[in-house]
Amino acid sequence: MAAAIAFVLAQAVAPVCAGVIGEAVAITSRPLALSELGGRHEVTRGWSPPGDPRVGKLRYDWGLMLQSDDPRFTDFDLSPGSVHSRSSSCWFGWDSDYAGGKVRRILGGRIAPSGYRAGYVPAKPEATPTIPGFQFVAGTQIRDDQWIGLWNAAGDTERSQIVTFGGGLEVLATLPLRLGAIASLPDLHSNAQHLTIMGEGRVGRETAWMRLIWSGEPADR
Repeated sequence: MAAAIAFVLAQAVAPVCAGVIGEAVAITSRPLALSELGGRHEVTRGWSPPGDPRVGKLRYDWGLMLQSDDPRFTDFDLSPGSVHSRSSSCWFGWDSDYAGGKVRRILGGRIAPSGYRAGYVPAKPEATPTIPGFQFVAGTQIRDDQWIGLWNAAGDTERSQIVTFGGGLEVLATLPLRLGAIASLPDLHSNAQHLTIMGEGRVGRETAWMRLIWSGEPADR
């Protein structure tokens, strides 16, 4: 009951998006290089040179750096399809230009409808681990007792961690940038989790948007 009341109060004081659905928003994109994430390639079974692209214990699928001078395009906290700005209350969407199964660029940036159906409240963990020097940002539930969460370094340091917790804690990756939102989609043919992650978002600065894949198993290489 207390959580429900808190949610209602938060909604009551939340700002209203100063925009209309479908309004064009100028958002540019460029490829996010694996090296910018501190990643590497590993030649393993089934992967010919240069090998399997990895970021920590996660596989790097694709990534872009997005930028907009629109002051509403900042401070991201939700990413279930379109992405949400906590400070402006606007949702943003775009069209993805795919090539070879990867997103290469975005087109048609715009104000979008909510990524959630009406009345849906995303689940939040009851408790999160304490990680010295880092602050919890967002999480996505992948099983009844397991979550994957984002932690940003305290202060303004460009550093973050992606962590699985619940029934054990494991740092999956440490990145040289700040993060804001995460959504997960299970692989229908394996235990893998496809993680779509949005950067923190700051006015006039690039923010990462990427897809990383976790095998879903402890001590994933």
